[in-house]
Amino acid sequence: MVQLSTVLVASLAASAASALPLQRRIAQTIADSTTLWVKACVPAGGADQCNTISQNAFQTLLAAGKNCDQQDAADQMVDLAHTLNNDPDMIRLAQIFVQQPRNAPDSLQVPYCQTAPKNAELNGLFHCQFSSSDFTKFSGDQTGNLPLGVSAVNPPGSCPAKTDGPVPDGVQLNTLVQSPGTPEG
Repeated sequence: MVQLSTVLVASLAASAASALPLQRRIAQTIADSTTLWVKACVPAGGADQCNTISQNAFQTLLAAGKNCDQQDAADQMVDLAHTLNNDPDMIRLAQIFVQQPRNAPDSLQVPYCQTAPKNAELNGLFHCQFSSSDFTKFSGDQTGNLPLGVSAVNPPGSCPAKTDGPVPDGVQLNTLVQSPGTPEG
């Protein structure tokens, strides 16, 4: 019995060592993506709505999110800003949020939303990708491989707020940039 167990353990270890690398999701602390927006929202008069909208928004960054969920959440963030005297800081931070990289369950690029946003402030903005994403293909059904109205993303993984390339794994875009950049399209 001991000999069989030893052979089984050695065999499993050899199999694991020779296996191809596993695809993994890229970890990020999603709640950090809207922290600054909430800090702008509360003093602007958003009260309890700030946290509710923030929580709904950052959950769109999870691997299970649909292609337009993040943009829809950013639209809600801008909608609230409009009711609060068009708070410019809230709008700017919503514009940065919509460009935060999202997660795919397989470390592939995350498809882009193919629907125009509700608010003009979000037109031409699209999410960056994480730097360790596989830039040869997209997760899912292979629709949305280019942002709406854009013919190429160059360099791959970049977005209007971060034009020099993808975002380092796990980093929140709002810690790297202060400006949402110039919309594409």
